[in-house]
Amino acid sequence: MAVAGNRRKAIALAGLAVLAALAWYTIDAGKLRILVMILLGGFALRIALTGSRSRYDGTGPPE
Repeated sequence: MAVAGNRRKAIALAGLAVLAALAWYTIDAGKLRILVMILLGGFALRIALTGSRSRYDGTGPPE
């Protein structure tokens, strides 16, 4: 089951949104919650700024 380009990005961002919601409701307010949100936000930013193609999408060997 291969998922292509933009759909893969949307699934990854939705997964991070679910993790962020779970962390928000399960971690008490404080420094740890802020740290987790910053970490998840960094991952989301990295996913959002990457291109739509993965180096593993091609048919040839990875370079």
